[in-house]
Amino acid sequence: MKNFLILIPCIALTACVYQQGTSQHHQGTSVSQQQIALIQSGKTTKQWVLTNLGIPDRTQSEKDNLEVFEYISDRTEKSNKTLLFVFNIDAEKEISHQVTRVVMRDDVVESVGTSDF
Repeated sequence: MKNFLILIPCIALTACVYQQGTSQHHQGTSVSQQQIALIQSGKTTKQWVLTNLGIPDRTQSEKDNLEVFEYISDRTEKSNKTLLFVFNIDAEKEISHQVTRVVMRDDVVESVGTSDF
Protein backbone atom coordinates (compact mmCIF):
# COMPACT_ATOMS: atom_id res chain seq x y z
CA MET A 1 0.00 0.00 0.00
CA LYS A 2 2.87 2.34 0.83
CA ASN A 3 4.40 1.79 -2.66
CA PHE A 4 1.04 2.59 -4.25
CA LEU A 5 0.83 5.92 -2.40
CA ILE A 6 4.27 6.86 -3.69
CA LEU A 7 3.30 5.92 -7.24
CA ILE A 8 0.30 8.30 -7.39
CA PRO A 9 2.33 11.55 -7.08
CA CYS A 10 4.88 10.22 -9.58
CA ILE A 11 2.17 9.62 -12.18
CA ALA A 12 0.66 13.04 -11.54
CA LEU A 13 4.06 14.72 -11.87
CA THR A 14 4.78 12.93 -15.13
CA ALA A 15 1.61 14.36 -16.67
CA CYS A 16 2.72 17.88 -15.76
CA VAL A 17 6.18 17.80 -17.26
CA TYR A 18 5.37 16.92 -20.89
CA GLN A 19 3.86 19.54 -23.16
CA GLN A 20 3.21 19.47 -26.91
CA GLY A 21 1.88 22.10 -29.28
CA THR A 22 1.47 22.49 -33.05
CA SER A 23 0.59 25.43 -35.26
CA GLN A 24 0.23 26.04 -38.98
CA HIS A 25 1.75 29.01 -40.78
CA HIS A 26 1.04 30.45 -44.20
CA GLN A 27 3.47 32.60 -46.16
CA GLY A 28 3.09 34.19 -49.57
CA THR A 29 0.10 34.69 -51.84
CA SER A 30 -2.45 31.91 -52.20
CA VAL A 31 -4.42 31.82 -55.47
CA SER A 32 -7.63 29.77 -55.44
CA GLN A 33 -8.96 27.59 -58.26
CA GLN A 34 -11.99 29.92 -58.45
CA GLN A 35 -9.70 32.89 -59.16
CA ILE A 36 -7.78 30.94 -61.81
CA ALA A 37 -11.06 29.91 -63.49
CA LEU A 38 -11.92 33.60 -64.01
CA ILE A 39 -8.76 34.21 -66.07
CA GLN A 40 -9.30 33.96 -69.84
CA SER A 41 -6.30 33.59 -72.12
CA GLY A 42 -6.23 36.35 -74.72
CA LYS A 43 -8.79 38.49 -72.85
CA THR A 44 -7.79 39.05 -69.21
CA THR A 45 -5.60 42.11 -68.71
CA LYS A 46 -2.57 42.70 -66.52
CA GLN A 47 -4.54 45.28 -64.54
CA TRP A 48 -7.27 42.71 -63.79
CA VAL A 49 -4.64 40.23 -62.57
CA LEU A 50 -3.05 42.84 -60.29
CA THR A 51 -6.42 43.98 -58.94
CA ASN A 52 -7.80 40.48 -58.26
CA LEU A 53 -4.71 38.44 -57.38
CA GLY A 54 -2.58 41.20 -55.90
CA ILE A 55 1.07 42.04 -56.32
CA PRO A 56 3.01 38.92 -57.37
CA ASP A 57 5.70 37.43 -55.16
CA ARG A 58 8.07 37.30 -58.13
CA THR A 59 8.07 38.94 -61.57
CA GLN A 60 10.10 38.28 -64.67
CA SER A 61 10.27 40.39 -67.83
CA GLU A 62 11.59 38.98 -71.07
CA LYS A 63 11.93 39.97 -74.72
CA ASP A 64 8.93 40.53 -76.97
CA ASN A 65 6.88 42.20 -74.19
CA LEU A 66 6.60 38.88 -72.32
CA GLU A 67 6.05 39.17 -68.57
CA VAL A 68 5.62 36.41 -65.97
CA PHE A 69 3.96 36.85 -62.57
CA GLU A 70 4.51 34.15 -59.95
CA TYR A 71 2.36 33.82 -56.86
CA ILE A 72 4.05 31.54 -54.32
CA SER A 73 2.24 30.02 -51.35
CA ASP A 74 3.94 27.99 -48.59
CA ARG A 75 2.18 26.23 -45.73
CA THR A 76 4.23 24.83 -42.87
CA GLU A 77 3.40 23.10 -39.62
CA LYS A 78 5.51 23.79 -36.56
CA SER A 79 5.50 21.53 -33.54
CA ASN A 80 7.08 21.98 -30.14
CA LYS A 81 7.60 19.32 -27.48
CA THR A 82 8.85 20.10 -24.00
CA LEU A 83 9.90 17.44 -21.52
CA LEU A 84 10.68 18.15 -17.88
CA PHE A 85 10.81 21.88 -18.68
CA VAL A 86 14.42 21.29 -19.75
CA PHE A 87 14.35 19.51 -23.11
CA ASN A 88 12.77 21.46 -25.94
CA ILE A 89 12.31 19.91 -29.40
CA ASP A 90 11.17 22.09 -32.30
CA ALA A 91 10.24 20.65 -35.68
CA GLU A 92 9.02 22.27 -38.88
CA LYS A 93 7.39 20.40 -41.74
CA GLU A 94 6.36 21.79 -45.11
CA ILE A 95 2.74 20.88 -45.84
CA SER A 96 2.41 22.44 -49.28
CA HIS A 97 4.26 24.63 -51.76
CA GLN A 98 2.19 26.06 -54.60
CA VAL A 99 3.31 28.27 -57.48
CA THR A 100 0.80 29.97 -59.77
CA ARG A 101 2.34 31.39 -62.96
CA VAL A 102 0.58 33.99 -65.09
CA VAL A 103 2.27 34.58 -68.44
CA MET A 104 1.37 37.81 -70.27
CA ARG A 105 2.30 39.36 -73.58
CA ASP A 106 1.53 43.02 -74.25
CA ASP A 107 -0.35 43.24 -70.89
CA VAL A 108 -2.82 40.43 -71.83
CA VAL A 109 -2.75 36.95 -70.28
CA GLU A 110 -1.40 34.23 -72.56
CA SER A 111 -1.52 31.37 -70.08
CA VAL A 112 -1.96 30.54 -66.41
CA GLY A 113 -0.98 27.42 -64.50
CA THR A 114 -0.48 26.10 -60.99
CA SER A 115 2.14 23.65 -59.77
CA ASP A 116 2.02 21.89 -56.39
CA PHE A 117 5.24 20.61 -54.87
